[in-house]
Amino acid sequence: MVLQLEPLAKKVADLLEPHIERLGYELVNVEFRQGTRHHSLLRLLVDKPEGGITLSDLERLSPIIGDLLDVYDPVDGSYTMEVSSPGINRPLAKLKDFEAYRGKRVRIRTHRLHEGRKNFEGVLVDVRPDGIDLEDQSSRQRHAFSFNEIQGANYEHKFD
Repeated sequence: MVLQLEPLAKKVADLLEPHIERLGYELVNVEFRQGTRHHSLLRLLVDKPEGGITLSDLERLSPIIGDLLDVYDPVDGSYTMEVSSPGINRPLAKLKDFEAYRGKRVRIRTHRLHEGRKNFEGVLVDVRPDGIDLEDQSSRQRHAFSFNEIQGANYEHKFD
């Protein structure tokens, strides 16, 4: 992944991604939200490379992923595991995700202020190994971001 994951999420992704790929699916993203003792959340976003994931796919994967997490035991304490689709506003985390959405509308959140703000939306006009360029359609201003600056990115589907 070109975007940096929180350390525990990265550990889970590294452990589970090869298993999920062997089953014919793609691990899109892993999120871990530390909560109180019994309210932490481990969310895995999974897709099917050709054609999107179905509810029956998720029903099949969920117990397999749960069993793998029981074996590897990467998370201390209790947590809720959620396996779901990436949704229509799919997160972009890997270089291939950004390349696939070149020319599309995306939303970027940065770790720190970039040009006085942290949230940007526009057309993804360029993808490089070290970052991206986004064009704000209203101002026609082009913004360059390194992947290290980006906290999160999503495809922004616009319903017409």
